[in-house]
Amino acid sequence: MRGRKGAGEPVPLFHPIWVDADPEDIAFADSHAAHGNFRAWAQLTAHTRTALARTGRARVDQELLRWAFSRLA
Repeated sequence: MRGRKGAGEPVPLFHPIWVDADPEDIAFADSHAAHGNFRAWAQLTAHTRTALARTGRARVDQELLRWAFSRLA
């Protein structure tokens, strides 16, 4: 998923939860967990969806991402 501009550009096209995410949060997720890897983005997206549902939050933020990171294998 890494292009010339990094992961931030294609990620919102991958899943709707990333459409409203701050580009800085997408970069944070990529640098701390996904590393431009599609499979890692898929796992991170699944855990992030769970976190959004459990917390009732409307959009991704760094606190929510940290929780999702802790669930990655």
